[in-house]
Formats: sequence, structure tokens, C-alpha cells
Amino acid sequence: MIYESSTGEYYSGLDIWMRFESGFWEPHDWSQATGQEWVQTEAGEVLTLTPVPESELPDGVSVTEAEDVDYLPE
Repeated sequence: MIYESSTGEYYSGLDIWMRFESGFWEPHDWSQATGQEWVQTEAGEVLTLTPVPESELPDGVSVTEAEDVDYLPE
């Protein structure tokens, strides 16, 4: 799944997971009805992440798949 943030950036599920694992983001809240997530950044900002079907992504937005990642921090 791809998510659009309230700042206009796009993140894959892998991007979000890596930010949680690294401590840059913390889960804040989640809506089961809409799939929206709210995360708190390291700077204390709260971002809204809204799921976007890949077919509706703007031109030029690419998706990183797990097998494309060369390094995952331990």
C-alpha cells in the first residue's frame, strides 16, 4: 500500500516500517474505517498518512519494493 502524507509526500509500507524501526516516527493513531494513520515524527509533528491505490498515484511517483532495498539497518 502507498500512503500520501499531509505534507504531500508519498511513502510505501516499507518506508513507514523503516521509519518506525529507526525511531524517526512513532505510531500515533489509526482509523480502521478509512485506513488512515497518524504518526509522530522525531521533530514532534503529527503527519496524516492516507492510503492511495497505486493506480491513482500522480505521474512520476515510484514505489520502492522490499526486494529493491540494499540495506536495512539492524
